[in-house]
Amino acid sequence: MKKNLCLFLFALCLNAYSKAPALKLEDVLKQTREQAPKVLASIEKVVSSREKVRAAEGAFDARLGLDYDRREGGKYPGDVYKGKIEKPLQPFGAKVYGGYRKSDGTFPVYEGKRVTLDDGEIMAGLSFSLLRNFNIDEKRLKLGLSKFDLQKSEWKNKEVLMKLQKEASLAYWSWVASGHLLKVAEDLLSLAENRQVAFEKRIKRGDLAALYAIENRQYIVKRRTKVRKGRAEFEMAALYLSLYWRNDKGEPQIATIADLPTIDSMEKTSFNDKKIVLTDLMKTSFTLRSLNTEILANEKRSEFFDSRFLPEVSVKYEVARDRGDGSSTLVGTEHKVMVGVDIPIERNFLKGNSAANRAQQRILKHQMRLAQDNLQVSVNQLKTKLSAAVDIIENTKQEVDLGEQLERGEKKKFRSGASDFFVVNLREQNTFDARLKRIEALFTYQETLAKYRELLMDYKI
Repeated sequence: MKKNLCLFLFALCLNAYSKAPALKLEDVLKQTREQAPKVLASIEKVVSSREKVRAAEGAFDARLGLDYDRREGGKYPGDVYKGKIEKPLQPFGAKVYGGYRKSDGTFPVYEGKRVTLDDGEIMAGLSFSLLRNFNIDEKRLKLGLSKFDLQKSEWKNKEVLMKLQKEASLAYWSWVASGHLLKVAEDLLSLAENRQVAFEKRIKRGDLAALYAIENRQYIVKRRTKVRKGRAEFEMAALYLSLYWRNDKGEPQIATIADLPTIDSMEKTSFNDKKIVLTDLMKTSFTLRSLNTEILANEKRSEFFDSRFLPEVSVKYEVARDRGDGSSTLVGTEHKVMVGVDIPIERNFLKGNSAANRAQQRILKHQMRLAQDNLQVSVNQLKTKLSAAVDIIENTKQEVDLGEQLERGEKKKFRSGASDFFVVNLREQNTFDARLKRIEALFTYQETLAKYRELLMDYKI
């Protein structure tokens, strides 16, 4: 007795150890976040936007310019060597520069500026803009817009993560629901098949009419059709789920009936039913944040177009000094201040762009208002649907319990000869339908919850 008990416990432990754990929703969501091609592509878009910011910053890279001018023969043979480093700065549209220039040979009087002392001339300067390009210019506009594009791509990436995790949740719960629908159909078929065995034994003994076995075989055929249909739907659900449930190499995995969790897992998740106001949605909705970033980018364009109406006043200060021997007129430090003015006269191009951009800004604000309203309504609709789904699940649970009670009672009456086989089958079918309703109600709840979580950005990032 003791030996048999030990063998039984060993077999039980071995069976528990060998049984693979059920597939959990979080397992699917984790693989979706890490391996889904859409997520990986979205991440690469962020990388691309980040590199475009870097490219826009390249407009402020330092530049080195070299120049060599040689005149041979004639009355004034000479060489001029020039080198200049220039560094644009972001504030005030400014740039700093420094250079070196050296000349050898003779030059005509009208080219006197090319002459240097024998050690050459060093120079440095600073230029900046007033009015038109003081706050913003084309280079700073392009850089600013590229940074906004980066923000939008980051919000879009997070939005893709939310959307795919919602889709993965729907695929997972569809697979779970179809698996349990299949099990219910198999249980119903098993009842008829077991009854057929009992009927045939009774028919052989002569205490049951053969017509009952024929009728029961008819039910078996019908129920086998339901099982076959249910198995096909389960397999299709598993194939769809494989788009989200991937291995560490990113390859799709096919879930089997052995991976199926219990039906109770569909009831264990709850939802946040607190009042959601617009300010909360503005913090959590990546769609609204992305649209707000687009509005800010358009404001940057408006700032640029408005600045184009102003005159351009450029100021340059330069200092230069020659070194070495040569003409005394070149000795000493030279300071130069230069001012340039550019005034736009005809402004159709500027006015057209400015007006079009302001119209676009109004469009974006209308779109933002509509998106906010739609989001608020969608959240409230889903909350209402979730609340109703909870009550419906409880009702279907009671319907299953009542159906099982009636089924057991009818079978007891049939065994005592007080009921008809047709009524027994009807009770079984009613119980089957009640179980289907419960599974469908549970799936509706999980489907609605997945959409609700997406709107509130409740999935992991």
